[in-house]
Amino acid sequence: MRISNMLMGASCLALAAGGQAAAQTTAEQPTVKAASAEAPAAVSEVIVTASRRSENIREVPTAVSAYSGTKLRDNQIASLSDLAAITPNVQISTYLTNADINIRGIGNGNFVQAGGDPGVAVMADGVYLGQAALSLSTFLDVNRVEVLRGPQGTLFGRNATGGVVNLIPNTPTTQLAYGVDVAAGADPAMVRSSGYISGPLDAAGTLLGRFSAEQDYNEGFTRNRAPGGPSRLDGTNDGAVRGQLEWRPTDSFTARLLVEYAKDSDPGPANYLLGTPNGGQVVFPLLTGGAIALSPGFPTGSPQSREAYANLGSKSLSEGTVNLTADWSVGGGHLKALVSYNSNREAASQDSDGTGIDYTHSTFINNAHQIYEELTYASDGSKAFNYVVGQTYYNESFKQFITVPTEGQAPPPYTAGGKIDTTSYAFFAHVQEEFLPATKVFAGVRYTHDDKSINEFLIFGPFALDATDAKQASWSRATYEVGLSHDFSRSVTGYVKYATGYKGGGFVVGSLGPAYQPETNTNFEMGLKGSYLGGALQANLAGFHMSYNNLQVNQIVGQTDVVTNAAKATVDGVEVESVIRPVRHLRIEANGAWLNGRFDRFTTADSSRPELGVLSLAGNDLPGAPHYNASVGAFYDMPISTGTVTLGGRYDWKSRIYFSEFNIPISSQSAVGKLDLFLNYKSLDQRWTASLFALNATDEQVKGNVVVVSALLGSLAVATYQPGRQVGISIGYHF
Repeated sequence: MRISNMLMGASCLALAAGGQAAAQTTAEQPTVKAASAEAPAAVSEVIVTASRRSENIREVPTAVSAYSGTKLRDNQIASLSDLAAITPNVQISTYLTNADINIRGIGNGNFVQAGGDPGVAVMADGVYLGQAALSLSTFLDVNRVEVLRGPQGTLFGRNATGGVVNLIPNTPTTQLAYGVDVAAGADPAMVRSSGYISGPLDAAGTLLGRFSAEQDYNEGFTRNRAPGGPSRLDGTNDGAVRGQLEWRPTDSFTARLLVEYAKDSDPGPANYLLGTPNGGQVVFPLLTGGAIALSPGFPTGSPQSREAYANLGSKSLSEGTVNLTADWSVGGGHLKALVSYNSNREAASQDSDGTGIDYTHSTFINNAHQIYEELTYASDGSKAFNYVVGQTYYNESFKQFITVPTEGQAPPPYTAGGKIDTTSYAFFAHVQEEFLPATKVFAGVRYTHDDKSINEFLIFGPFALDATDAKQASWSRATYEVGLSHDFSRSVTGYVKYATGYKGGGFVVGSLGPAYQPETNTNFEMGLKGSYLGGALQANLAGFHMSYNNLQVNQIVGQTDVVTNAAKATVDGVEVESVIRPVRHLRIEANGAWLNGRFDRFTTADSSRPELGVLSLAGNDLPGAPHYNASVGAFYDMPISTGTVTLGGRYDWKSRIYFSEFNIPISSQSAVGKLDLFLNYKSLDQRWTASLFALNATDEQVKGNVVVVSALLGSLAVATYQPGRQVGISIGYHF
């Protein structure tokens, strides 16, 4: 189906339903204008920085969803995993220590070994984060979260072939401001809190400060029945603090220092043994040449009752960040300089087989340090001709040590480790010209150069293999985009663009293999963004066609993760988001997407089913790419004497999703939906808030990921699950 036909058909369908053309953003809760109870109220506009300058989201010619800190708080969204449920074509899966962000079928897969770069870039406070787990799980004092879909190689650079997640923190304020939020829940026990204080630190108001902190504890959705292991799994125990100083000596210059520390320490996820791909009896091969066959009825845990068997489980992750940002008003535009240092440490041990037998477990120790630097100049965006130019530098050193030890009769012991050094620099420019009234043409280009080197070792059973000489490789690539946008009215904008993306090649610790090759893609996209019915409806639409060459696919071979370059893949889709107030007190949010991501050419072997030989995966779905997903929420405001009570509910649904490129049923989650319920209160002065909530109210047990290990370890299919039901209450005060 041609993209133009898809876009036209979806537009007609949306307009026939009352002007509900598709949306690429979920707006903040709108400001209600004075009107009768029957009159619709306008949906508020959203300002984003997806184009490296502050713009109305309608003016940004790309598919982007934006969520304010207020909206996140009202919907009890505390991490990116929570946000993925309501964002079209965004999935989150977990495996051991890895959280994979997947946008439009492109992510990082089940990758835990150093060297596998993500397909979705994470930016926090303007900094690209090579290791972003804690930033995505804490959402500390967030002003806004932007999710950009499709390749963003021109403005955001490396590893953005699938898209970008942009975290924008709250910054110091010129007036005193403070706030605190506390939430508590039961079954499982949960306590979550956050607070901040911000304002001037001197009488002249030239020095400003902000301090914020948060903690999130959940005892765990899963009870562990293995003696000697942790009592609960699938829990949370994290915390973060951030301090900022901002200096404003003149009206044209500001400098801001941000220092942040975050930590997470909990038993980690529960693993459930589902069986084997062929449905046969589960057999554990032994080092002695024999085997253990699990007898029928052997306890392997129950996802339905959230009971698991883990002989051990621990996770400790800490992160420190220092950012210095300076901004000058020059020539009607802004010159911005940014330098950042980030340190990330992790130690995790996980029971990997999901049974009471201590058959196999894994230990990971990671240490990563990065330096990021960026210099950009954005001209006056109100001019008919405007531009953004800049350069970036990134350097990361990542050390990793992995062990899969032998415990009595068990698989051959596996130990691997090494160090990967990455250096990347880029230059970019983006221009826009309003060459006709209400019509703009835009174009951008970026040149990226990557260098990677590795020094690694591998010990497997009695065999010790060492790569004592560091291997090195480098790649360079230019990416670009061109497009056209047109304002059909003061409230409706359409665009069409063609963009390319690039993700560098690299090495994988413990594989002892050659470098895998860069991944490149192209994206043809059309979109329509606008507000209708006097602003009561905000509705946007995007249709796209993406082609990938040398798509990087993460696979398990033996006990090792490797990266394989698939020959070609294609992704087509349509994305819809809308917010409407049919009457003053009722708000409806309806988001959805259709996605067809498939391999065009890819031949490989499945290490869990070696007897099948080399397989052609042409036509298979990409992992993490359900064909359909939808989210519908309704919120009704009931004014009372002291404020507003809002009764709300949201249902999020996804069709079948495969977790493996082989599209085997055991490594998939069938179509499923979750229901969230809310009863919120907000005072007349907007200072006090309170909420009763039930997340996943029907307690659906949904797979977060399924990994099928190689035949060497018995072809075990092991699953992790998303959080179950959480009922709780929250209260907040903001001044």
